[in-house]
Amino acid sequence: MKIKDTFLLLACALLAAGCASAPQRGTAASFDVQKRVVELAPQHALVIAGPDGAIRTYDGRGLQPLFEALSEGGVKDAYVYDKVTGRASSLLLAYGGAKELHTGMLSQEAIAILEKYNIKYTASKTVPYILNRTKTGSCPMETVARSLDDAQTAYPLIKEGFENLVRPK
Repeated sequence: MKIKDTFLLLACALLAAGCASAPQRGTAASFDVQKRVVELAPQHALVIAGPDGAIRTYDGRGLQPLFEALSEGGVKDAYVYDKVTGRASSLLLAYGGAKELHTGMLSQEAIAILEKYNIKYTASKTVPYILNRTKTGSCPMETVARSLDDAQTAYPLIKEGFENLVRPK
């Protein structure tokens, strides 16, 4: 079975089972919106369904799609699909005020942040931490965020770390 098929089956099962990402009264996304997010997720790094039902998609690597989303109106009260969610991503989602998250891969380090900020979440896979691109150690942004747990304080530090990574001095 292809990864896309596995993701779609898992997402549909979660929605049908009434799990954390299933539509509930007062949640960020209606069933139709969540269904559309599930359809778009395999083709994009980040899919955001706002509380008004508007859906935005983002492509790119690392935290770039999330920073772009935050600069374009954010994730306030949104239902979010993120391909990979580590501690840094979870702090950015908390900073932006996301309401729900489904992710393809979630680090154990991110779970405490999501729970602290009451962001409902589901994940296709949970890992101890997010690896760097060469798979030789921890992702640099995961390392930057490791000691951070306050989203307001973390945002500028994560942004600076990301900018230094993308555009080294």
